[in-house]
Amino acid sequence: MTRGLPRTLQRAAAREAGVAPPKSGLTAVTSGGGGTFKTVFTFNGMQVPVTDALAYASQKIFDFLDGKIRVKGGTARLQFAVLTTRASTINDNAALTWGLGTVAASNATLSSTMQNVVPVTSRTLDGAVAAPSTASTADVVAAATFDGTVTPVDLYLNLSFATGTDIDADGTLAVTGTITLLWENWGDNV
Repeated sequence: MTRGLPRTLQRAAAREAGVAPPKSGLTAVTSGGGGTFKTVFTFNGMQVPVTDALAYASQKIFDFLDGKIRVKGGTARLQFAVLTTRASTINDNAALTWGLGTVAASNATLSSTMQNVVPVTSRTLDGAVAAPSTASTADVVAAATFDGTVTPVDLYLNLSFATGTDIDADGTLAVTGTITLLWENWGDNV
């Protein structure tokens, strides 16, 4: 009978914690309970369109349930590949910055809540043609609490290019790797 227990516990943790939006190339597995969780995000070529005129992009990767969310720690290891023609879209050796935040990117300078979970990390897109770049690693910023008692907290992977010379036309990035978050939901005091 214990054979089905781990999967049942995973489903219970996911219901108690939150969910990843359906997105090809993204899976999120949450374990834990009683308000203490570990969520592992696995990216397997998740596509992120980047508009030339903006030079930044976002993908929502998680919807937390209502409550005060305390992110205690975690790590990230991501690789980025350019799926579009590099000479005419996202250029060879483009300077990419990325971070994890509670709001979607709104400009090419990722700051404040656009990178308040994993701070801005820089990566040169050194992969040739559609090959992934060298891995980029980062740790979660110092433990932080986000108030999701009125509006539930969301989590976004934010990407940007610092200069207009890094991107010549709309392009598509593919993200591969993992992000592991250790966090708590302190509940909703309403």
